[in-house]
Amino acid sequence: MNILLSKTEQDLLFLLEELTKHHDWIELSVLAEKLNCSIEELQEHLFKLEQLFPNLLIQSRNKGIQLQFDFQNTLDPRIAIFKQSETYSFLNQLFFKEGQSLEQMCQALVISCERVQEIIQHLNTKLPQHYGISIQPSPLVMEGEEEDIRAFYLDYFSQSYSFLDWPFPSISEESLTHLIQLFLDAQQVSPNLSSLRQIKYTLAINMERFNKGHLIENPTPLLTSHYSTLMQITQFEQDIKKLAKKLHFEPKKETLEQLFSNPVKSPQIINNPSNGALGNIHHIQKSYRLLSQILEELAKEFHLQIENREELIWLLHYTAQSDFFHLLSNQSLDRQKSQILSSYQVEFPKLFEVSQHKFQSYLIEMGLENHPIKLQELIYTFSIQGHRILVQLLQKFPKIRVLVISHLDSHHAQNLIDTLAHYGNNLYLFDSWEESSISFSILNQIPHDIVITTFPVTNSSKPIIYNRNFSTSELFHHLHLLASQIHKERLAES
Repeated sequence: MNILLSKTEQDLLFLLEELTKHHDWIELSVLAEKLNCSIEELQEHLFKLEQLFPNLLIQSRNKGIQLQFDFQNTLDPRIAIFKQSETYSFLNQLFFKEGQSLEQMCQALVISCERVQEIIQHLNTKLPQHYGISIQPSPLVMEGEEEDIRAFYLDYFSQSYSFLDWPFPSISEESLTHLIQLFLDAQQVSPNLSSLRQIKYTLAINMERFNKGHLIENPTPLLTSHYSTLMQITQFEQDIKKLAKKLHFEPKKETLEQLFSNPVKSPQIINNPSNGALGNIHHIQKSYRLLSQILEELAKEFHLQIENREELIWLLHYTAQSDFFHLLSNQSLDRQKSQILSSYQVEFPKLFEVSQHKFQSYLIEMGLENHPIKLQELIYTFSIQGHRILVQLLQKFPKIRVLVISHLDSHHAQNLIDTLAHYGNNLYLFDSWEESSISFSILNQIPHDIVITTFPVTNSSKPIIYNRNFSTSELFHHLHLLASQIHKERLAES
């Protein structure tokens, strides 16, 4: 969806993403190089960001720059830029107020007609190429196959609004969720948060387009094709009629088919192994055998206990075989998953290297498209949905050894250990100093990674934390910063 933004908006988005990505100071020259612009142009972009987001805390020093974050007010760069974009405001208005004249659109957006025409021209260079649709200027309507229009708007709304937002004011989110849940319960399907959100957005878009008279020929079912059978169940029919009244539609088969139409034309939503979908029995058996072998090999190589082995095999099978994840995920979610995997990959490089190779081989062996997104989904499913896989690997790392020395008495040292252990018992191994003497030479020889003292120590080769009446949480904060650095160094060495 970035392609729909203007050049300036794309630059601002890239800049904001870079600033939110880096927690440390970043040099202006480095930022300018990444943005492919001059220092002067970069400073202009920074000025625009400060104008657009006055609460954004941009700090600068010695030609460097940093965002200061308030953890109570997190910022999603994409959504922040989208909300400020005239292009996205235009698309939003076009969806809900279809058929307006150019003058009406200008008045609604409070921008000049020349600017609206520029937006239309820009969109008509991008939309046909990427989505197979275009904008007719008089009256203002979206042109193209109805499935393509709905698929585009699913992409648009999924990426333009934060996860908890509901962009459809005329549709009750609660009633729509209940309607969807009726069909999901009938098929014993339990989607995750992301899947349910995409289904809700899909149904809301379908409902808005249907109410405007736009129909899909031969609609592909989203949740089920058994509308007539389900409607014969008395309780189901009664529940549907109640919700249909709240949502203002006629609860008949033709209407339900339009509302529950899949804009991506994906053949299967239900990822439940009990329904036997996604391939004939021989195909499924082959997939099961290969995945079972992969899990066995990974468990053996990395000394893992895969607690949900059978469930994980089926999850991997349906991830690989079904194209449904193309509907349930979007570019924004794919990017977030990629970022999550990248961070884990830094910690567990060998696991990710080996698992990627094995799942690539699986896709080839099964005659499936070896698409990067599908491979990413497989690795994500394995590492995230495999119970305690990453935790098991973490447990194999040696604990950070911490020595606590109190010049008051050993009881005080033990009290510090007890309170610190409450915060981080799985990462640290604490000891207290019980000897009656201590010196620089002794400190330098002890096997501990970090030393906490109640007195200042200078010129020590060991990382020292001087506990100058810190609260327990403050002391643990300093300890964790040092431990994180040690952990990173160990990862780099391994």
